[in-house]
Amino acid sequence: MHEAEPRFRWDLRVSSDADEQATVFVRRHAFAVGLPLQFDPAYGRITALEYLLGALGADLANGLRAAAHRRRLAVDRVEALVQGELDNALTHLGVVGEPGHPGVKRIAVKIFVSSFEPEAGIRSVWEETLARSPLVHTFRDAIQLELTLQVAH
Repeated sequence: MHEAEPRFRWDLRVSSDADEQATVFVRRHAFAVGLPLQFDPAYGRITALEYLLGALGADLANGLRAAAHRRRLAVDRVEALVQGELDNALTHLGVVGEPGHPGVKRIAVKIFVSSFEPEAGIRSVWEETLARSPLVHTFRDAIQLELTLQVAH
């Protein structure tokens, strides 16, 4: 039995020409990415880790809005608060004797939805969003994911 070939594939090109910056080219778009992570709040670029966390928040916020639209539920506003935690960020810096690894250990996402629709309908849309999310399915078995929904009327 042969493995099925992937039906879809996304190709990106990444070029690292400038100091502390890579440029990602995808379709007809490009975006700049800074260092893998940074401790200085004044650092002038968006880090790779911040893009990863932002991508998960956007996946869930936009996914929820799209699912609500498919069900013809009116949603006024959707926002995501995303918090990420590494196993041990000091290992990324090469601090001798530090245990653990620099990988993501935990991500918490809290989605805030403003809608006058019945809360049960919004919660059903949330469950659909989680079931359809490529990033939730990618991360859920690899790291601690805490995904919550808060509905305001």
